[in-house]
Amino acid sequence: MGRRHIEILKENLKVFNKVAELYDLTNFWFEAILLRLIKEVKIKNNSTILDAGCGTGTFLNILSKNKTLKLYGIDVSPKMLEIAKKKLKDRAKLSLTPVEKIRYRNKFDYVFSIISMHHYYDQEKAIKNFYKSLKSNGKVVILDVDLGKNLNRILNIIHRAIVKINSKREIYDLLKKYKFKNIQQKRIFVFFLLSIGNKS
Repeated sequence: MGRRHIEILKENLKVFNKVAELYDLTNFWFEAILLRLIKEVKIKNNSTILDAGCGTGTFLNILSKNKTLKLYGIDVSPKMLEIAKKKLKDRAKLSLTPVEKIRYRNKFDYVFSIISMHHYYDQEKAIKNFYKSLKSNGKVVILDVDLGKNLNRILNIIHRAIVKINSKREIYDLLKKYKFKNIQQKRIFVFFLLSIGNKS
């Protein structure tokens, strides 16, 4: 891990730990996005799911209403996970793990990365780990910010906690590079790009 990556990781932890207590109060819009995402993905019953960058557990909490699902979540913020554990209790297995160090193999039917990929200090390693952690025919589901080429470039420069906001093409190429098939992409709520790929 290079010096810049370490600095970004420290900045991310500082930001996430600071906002953890207020996160659910200010992110009322987030639930609407998540409900739309669930509608788009059509999750099958009895699936095993990883939320990579689960934050305070909002997405897992929604999914936990379906009792047939086996839920897992990882995050780098101890305070976010503390809130998630209180919220979810025993309905999901949570761990303090960066996406670059996922150790699961052939375990999940779905891996979700929801508005968190632009914070990953090694995005290629993350995508590679997503692939390894999925079962055959499993799906990776990436929802991230996409404000258009120029605004993405500006945010990449000025926001210290952002590693890189990818364009639609860049995410497509990343998924293709790491062997994902049947890649589908569409815009959601104007400023978000949904990308779905299948493990062959």
